[in-house]
Amino acid sequence: MAVLAGCRTVEESPAVMKPTCDWTQSRWIGDGRPAVTDEAAFYQDRQAPCFRKTFTVDKPVTQARLYWVGLGYCDARVNDVALSGTAFTPIWTPYAVRVLHEANDVTGLLRNGKNVITMELGNGWYNPLPLRMWGGLNIRKALAVGEPCLIARLEIDYADGTSEQVCSDTSWACALGPVVRNSIYLGEVYDARKELPGWRTPGYDDTFWKRAVVVEGPKGAVEPRGTVPAITVKAEGHPASVKQLENGDWVVDLGFAMSGVSSFALGQGASGEQIVFRYAEVLKADGSIDTRTTCCGQIKAGMAKGGPGAPETAEQHDTYIRCGGRDEVYCPRFTWHGYRYIQISGLKRELKPEDVTWRKMLSDLPSASTFECSNPLVNRIHAMCVRTFEANMMGVQSDCPARERFGYGGDIAATAESLIRTFDMHAQYAKFCRDFADEAEKDGWLTETAPYVGIGDSGFGGRSGPISWTYALPEMMGLLYRYYGDRTMIERYYPVCTRYLDQVAAACPDGICKPCIGDHEALEKLDNTESATAYYYAWARSVERFALLLGKKEDAAKYGTLAQTIRSAFRARYVKDGKVGKGLQSEQLYALYHGLLEPAERPVAFKTLTDNIAAHDQALTTGIFATKFFFREMYDANRDDLAGSVALRGKFPGWGHMLANDATTLWETWKISDNVYSRNHPMFGSVEEWIHRSVLGIEIPPDAVGCDKIIIDPRPVEGIDWAKGEYRTPHGTVKVSWRRNADGTLDVSADIPQGITRLPAKR
Repeated sequence: MAVLAGCRTVEESPAVMKPTCDWTQSRWIGDGRPAVTDEAAFYQDRQAPCFRKTFTVDKPVTQARLYWVGLGYCDARVNDVALSGTAFTPIWTPYAVRVLHEANDVTGLLRNGKNVITMELGNGWYNPLPLRMWGGLNIRKALAVGEPCLIARLEIDYADGTSEQVCSDTSWACALGPVVRNSIYLGEVYDARKELPGWRTPGYDDTFWKRAVVVEGPKGAVEPRGTVPAITVKAEGHPASVKQLENGDWVVDLGFAMSGVSSFALGQGASGEQIVFRYAEVLKADGSIDTRTTCCGQIKAGMAKGGPGAPETAEQHDTYIRCGGRDEVYCPRFTWHGYRYIQISGLKRELKPEDVTWRKMLSDLPSASTFECSNPLVNRIHAMCVRTFEANMMGVQSDCPARERFGYGGDIAATAESLIRTFDMHAQYAKFCRDFADEAEKDGWLTETAPYVGIGDSGFGGRSGPISWTYALPEMMGLLYRYYGDRTMIERYYPVCTRYLDQVAAACPDGICKPCIGDHEALEKLDNTESATAYYYAWARSVERFALLLGKKEDAAKYGTLAQTIRSAFRARYVKDGKVGKGLQSEQLYALYHGLLEPAERPVAFKTLTDNIAAHDQALTTGIFATKFFFREMYDANRDDLAGSVALRGKFPGWGHMLANDATTLWETWKISDNVYSRNHPMFGSVEEWIHRSVLGIEIPPDAVGCDKIIIDPRPVEGIDWAKGEYRTPHGTVKVSWRRNADGTLDVSADIPQGITRLPAKR
């Protein structure tokens, strides 16, 4: 599934290759079938369309460039050479505003004589099922949707100075292929008996194919993907084990949870024989899979109903129908799965581990760091975080890779710094900023997810999301400036932020903000109004800082005054003699982290926090946000002992408890769940900040610009005797290693590139 030689994307190609395309002669085309309107019919077979365009090259070519989009997903090839690493193209964006096109240098793929462009289309995010997620949400009502369609333009420059264009229009041929059903959530059905042998080669006879028809296509502008990372295969291998159940089914255990697909060598069998592949994170006691934690939108027996035509259980599964007469191999192409286990039924031969190849897929993000230390538990927590981040980076930063797959702002706000410490997130977060800004374009309200799928829990009405989830936008803007020196995000999206904040201020004139989800999945939850007001204050402070950076003094004064109003209102309602609210951990951490306390009050709130943690046997009761706040506050207060004891706790609740219960990725909740909650959820991944900042000892100060400042200050806790690792900054790679001596002192070695100022430790 890797990109083959001879095909380069625009950013890899010579400077003469144009990054944009003139689409005036190209048309959105489809196969001409009437759109499905009956909800139940969406769940019936509907073969994926295949398109071909043959053209002739009869003189020397100096350069050839193919620009293309295939919605919802597209497997595009020239002369049967794949143009992208996977068929999960284009990247998901708000299609009503913009659609990202691919651009490939195909000069090396053209040959003298006949050539052919082929495109096979899946449904992707453009034609999702009308599943009633949680029994009510139909994402088709919020997304820009339509039947699969494509637009393309091939530009050929010849050595004699002439040029030629091959554009998508009604001259393209179309037919229906072997993918007879496909859904990003429910999987696909592939009927090998319906294959079209040789259809991707120039010499194939498409005389009896139909002609494509011009269709409306999405309303969004077609723009270059540019540096936005494509989805690619990052790693592959064979499973840890394959076992057969008493009923004859096979259960494959990859050994870890991931997002992606698996390829299966199925051997030979009879034509029409069906083999079913079901995917899950969990096993039942009898060794069969339990799909309940991965069912789309909780559609399963005893819970939500999916609507007309929907299955009772919206689990991930694929079906392969044999053609017979050959050794057959199957790999899904227009769907992916979040899974660790696969249960295979209908296979009438022995299955061995070498017959299965897993392929881990994610956005093509360069690694930003390495880490290793003497403590196996810390190393396992680190690996668990990285796997979870990888599994939830498929064009958007998702909450879970199976049940929802949406780009929730809350998960981004809670884990963005951990992600930046793990990958080069510059281009990816720039894309996410644009997604949120695009969704706010109409009414000014920022949404809970981007792209917007219709979810707006505890917002201000309409499309608006809860204020702590909308904070993803200023959080990313600030981190892109701090870690990458990217000021353009602040310049570009400052008006989006001020428009939103002004609307919130109009809705909350007394400084108290009520709508919010709160500290999601905390064991002891603070009042949602309390969390909302804290994030309202964070919003005002962020916009004030952006205004100062941009030289907008009047705006800075305006939003600084708003921040003080919010702070006063919060303090009057929730702070008494330094104690915040009822004394819950989350309450103290929200106030400490966001700067809502006076200096004399901070020790009281901090002691209230630490006493509460001690009362819970050194355990956190915090949720999505306050867990992140905890590690930051412990660092600033030099309480690395407490941070370490919490992080390395082996009992419930904690990361060690997850690992003790066979976790390979982070759970959605502190408690184990086999029925509802995801086993692959990034929001408790903020512990990764502690690993990089305290255990390894690399801190990028909050006032840094493009990592121009650094603090090297390892803070080892009991049980960690050495650590080593690196972090790749815009200036180069920072390398740190340290080892504890017998007398308790540390030998620390640090390699810091030019352009970075090393600051003294703050203790």
